[in-house]
Amino acid sequence: MKRILGLLLIPFFLDACRETDPAGRPLFTLLSPEVSGVTFANTLTETDDLNILSYIYFYNGGGVAVGDVNNDGLPDLYFTANQLPNKLYLNRSDTAKQPVQLRFEDVTATAGVAGARGWNTGATMADVNGDGWLDLYVCQVNLRNQSGTNQLFINNGKPGVPTFTEKAAGYGLAHRGYSTQASFFDYDRDGDLDMYLLNHSLRAVGALGDTTLRALRDPEAGDKLYRNDGPAAPASDPQFTDVSAEMGIRGSKLGYGLGVAVGDINQDGWPDIYVSNDFHENDYLYYNLGAGKGFREGITQSMGHTSNFSMGSDLADFNNDGALDLITLDMQPDNEEYVKTSAGADSYDLVQLKTKAGFHYQYPRNALQLNRGNDPTGTTQFSEIAPLAGVYATDWSWSALLSDLDNDGLKDLYITNGIVRRPIDLDFFRYIASPTVQASLRNGLAGQRQALIEKMPVVEVPNFAYHNNGDLTFTNKAAAWGLDQKGFSNGAAYADLDNDGDLDLVVNNINQPAFVYQNEARQQSAPNSYLSLKLAGVGMNTAGIGTKVAIWAGGKTYYQEQMPTRGFESSVEPILTFGLGKTPWIDSVTVVWPDAQYQVLRNVRPNQRLTVKQIDATQTFVYPKPGSPKTLFTDVSTKMGVDYRHRENPYVDFYQEPLMPHKLSTEGPDMAVGDVNGDGLDDFYVGGAKDSPGKLFVQRPTVQFLSTDEAVWQADRAADDGGAAFFDADGDGDLDLYVVSGGNELEADPAALLDRLYLNNGKGHFTKSTGLLPDLSANGSCVKPADYDRDGDIDLFVGSRSVPGQYGISPASYLLENNGKGKFTALPSRRFGVADVGLVTDAVWADVDRDNRLDLVVVGEWSPVRIFKNNGNSFRETTEASGLANTSGWWNTIVADDMDNDGDLDLLVGNLGLNAQLKASPNEPLRGYFKDVDGNGTLDGVLAYYKAGKLYPIAGKDELSAQMVGLKKKFVTYQDYAKSSFDGILSADDLKGAVDRQATTFATSFLQNQGNGTFTVKALPVEAQFAPVMAMLTGDFDRDGRKDILLSGNFFGAAPTFGRYDAGRGLLLRGNGKDEFTAVASQKSGFVVSGEARDMHRLKTSAGSLIIVTRNNQPVQVFR
Repeated sequence: MKRILGLLLIPFFLDACRETDPAGRPLFTLLSPEVSGVTFANTLTETDDLNILSYIYFYNGGGVAVGDVNNDGLPDLYFTANQLPNKLYLNRSDTAKQPVQLRFEDVTATAGVAGARGWNTGATMADVNGDGWLDLYVCQVNLRNQSGTNQLFINNGKPGVPTFTEKAAGYGLAHRGYSTQASFFDYDRDGDLDMYLLNHSLRAVGALGDTTLRALRDPEAGDKLYRNDGPAAPASDPQFTDVSAEMGIRGSKLGYGLGVAVGDINQDGWPDIYVSNDFHENDYLYYNLGAGKGFREGITQSMGHTSNFSMGSDLADFNNDGALDLITLDMQPDNEEYVKTSAGADSYDLVQLKTKAGFHYQYPRNALQLNRGNDPTGTTQFSEIAPLAGVYATDWSWSALLSDLDNDGLKDLYITNGIVRRPIDLDFFRYIASPTVQASLRNGLAGQRQALIEKMPVVEVPNFAYHNNGDLTFTNKAAAWGLDQKGFSNGAAYADLDNDGDLDLVVNNINQPAFVYQNEARQQSAPNSYLSLKLAGVGMNTAGIGTKVAIWAGGKTYYQEQMPTRGFESSVEPILTFGLGKTPWIDSVTVVWPDAQYQVLRNVRPNQRLTVKQIDATQTFVYPKPGSPKTLFTDVSTKMGVDYRHRENPYVDFYQEPLMPHKLSTEGPDMAVGDVNGDGLDDFYVGGAKDSPGKLFVQRPTVQFLSTDEAVWQADRAADDGGAAFFDADGDGDLDLYVVSGGNELEADPAALLDRLYLNNGKGHFTKSTGLLPDLSANGSCVKPADYDRDGDIDLFVGSRSVPGQYGISPASYLLENNGKGKFTALPSRRFGVADVGLVTDAVWADVDRDNRLDLVVVGEWSPVRIFKNNGNSFRETTEASGLANTSGWWNTIVADDMDNDGDLDLLVGNLGLNAQLKASPNEPLRGYFKDVDGNGTLDGVLAYYKAGKLYPIAGKDELSAQMVGLKKKFVTYQDYAKSSFDGILSADDLKGAVDRQATTFATSFLQNQGNGTFTVKALPVEAQFAPVMAMLTGDFDRDGRKDILLSGNFFGAAPTFGRYDAGRGLLLRGNGKDEFTAVASQKSGFVVSGEARDMHRLKTSAGSLIIVTRNNQPVQVFR
């Protein structure tokens, strides 16, 4: 509870130290059915009438619910079966004997909970009627010849073997439709349990759909929110009322609900709801407005993108900052063979079609949404970091459970995985698309379905168990922990089955017995500590569902919310278990109940189970209200009179070069800052895109900005501004303006690629010069003025980004020498000491070796940070000697400053970041090969990455074959292509003479100058790696005498395969005056930059400094 418990808990620092059992025993032991007594198996029988072709969710499997149904102190197990009776197992383990041998007894028949014949899905345990005994709610799907009515089994309160009575109709909860799962919680905080019912559509999934359908409720497929109105009369059953429409819950045919997660996401005291939707429909994020006012849907305001085929989910605080994070699962394989044989991301055109139709950005991979806190409206902002965390690809995944499996104090991630037959296999698509099969299908599917189904591949896969590394990353430890059995796993739940203080796992499988894993963490030679809490609520919410618990121990905080429905079609034991690492003592336990009453337990001994009673809570917790707290920076964009919005011209680079990893046509706008009229106040020019002119804004003494000389800039609107700089070109004492022309459009007018020099008349008015610049037509990226030859005038380095239509080929960059009167001459490339400067994105003049000469440092894509030492009349590259040979990256920006106060200039360099599916290291670099391989006159740019030590092309068979047609004959099937590594697809002869590029790091970095001509490369903190960094600024922003860093970025023009890089929100890194930097939360810094930042400068005004940030396709942002 990062914000709401700020007064009760002290901030902490993560401890990255981890310990394992010296004996090397697996953390979990899989119990055989003979040992555990759990013989349940969700066995499916395909028929010609009922199969994946007739019901798309035929292989989704069943759930598992865990809880103590007979109140004997041991959690029991309930499994749902799709076509067979459900099963209830009582826990008969003797916990007095150590080690505990888990043993369960099937009591289904006696208990009366096998369920009516039907297609069962989700299972939930909750005390629905508040009598102190757990009840069972079972979801069903109304398929042909099935009952399809949800069931509520009310516990009769019998000790020993419990019995139940089915009462769904009497309670108003007998929904007949297509249900996936139910979650019981008190949404209106009136003391009883309400219910959210997650349903799914059976509508044909091939159609994109009309978003206007969201307003039309579907009685069978639409989600429902039921309010518990309590008993209608004394001693009668509670009555539930469908309040979905009035509470703002969507319930249309567009929804394919596969996951529901409930928790207080924005920490205002009211439980919110996250719904995972399959296929095209958006996920739903419902913010609870409180006091029975309903819900506000806010997915697009909170998340830059989501999973596409969202399945199971979980809400939990995985980084121990006291705020709920979210994981949603999808279907992206981790195995390269399955990647290449499976249907992938939407095409670029389909992405555009969907967004125009009102759908959010979605990508077919897992999404790990890191909670970054609330904005002033109370809307939580998330950064999606699954690629950084290493959890974005886990194949066809179902249940996600964030829980501390090894009790080290950090929540790990368990994911169930697998589908019996793979319906998105591309060779299967190819088979059914054949004319013979299509002709047969036109005569109907009767009698043919099974034959078609058997053409789908059957692949058993292991589940995933990710160990939390404590640095926002995870490592798959499924094999080491004994959790890597192959199969088809669906619902899962955790519980302390043997009451020993660690969490065991129970998994519902298709066509094989359920997994019961006994956790051995407490049996290790040096076990970690724990604390278990049983919550005793008052009134009808006997388990305290919705209660928040925060523990302060050993300088760390640990946070959980009591919410049993988690993962997929399942509910966990309603007991909170906290792993505490090696903590010997607990300072405090804060328990905030749903009615905002709270209590604090102090000086608590670990390694025990406590019962905490709501009746003992005597204090009232006051939740903070939304607002704008005092911060270091304030957004004053609307108060400065800056009437400018960058408007990107519509151009799709991928149409010309389909294998490009990202666009090159959306990298503006750049800006230039300077005092153009000599009044002591900074003015600025911001560049325009093609057909949209740049603008010059002159500052007034009132700190307002006025656009001037608009006709001058309007005359050059055909140009796409790539960079800009103010400097005194002609030596007359005022600032002139150089604007670089760029753009990646093949059809661009060569004249529009010519750079421009605008001369200042001394009063801040500009005229375009003629004859002063060489005719250099290029896709320019930057201009950097400096008197590098110390002759008294300002010379220029002009960097070029690319050769339009030939991604990967280096363009020419230039040194322009000033004759002292403002006429510039391009110097030969040998003056650099090298002919190929690369795909330049930025550069800086800096005396890095302290010889009183300005050296040139150049960065770019597929390039190391390159240093060109100034020898007076020429330059010599010293990159390798400077220790920077292994810094090849996709660099975007560079800044030079003395960050460690040792008298020399360090370098700060913005890179792609680590939150990308593409990875790079010196041992396994990202590769790029650029050549006209098939001799058809078109450059072929093939990117390749390493996986498990082998190099593979990123492009799939269809993409690569479209570029090189001969590959269609070489690889007839997708399976053939998938089994081939890179050299099996393109040989050494094919690539002979190709431009071979590599990237070895994607980390945004601090290059510390050692003072002897060498640099030490250090990645900036992980928060700086969430997205591409496009702009940086240094200064003592917190006024503590030490230099800090402002960073901004994001990039939305990536190919759909990779998805938008949108996790950045602006960042302040506080420096310690040496070589360490710490991220400052946006709620404290106030520096929040939305969208795609491109450039950033400090402006001097009469009222202090301003920070101005340009953004692609958006207005500028201004901070005071």
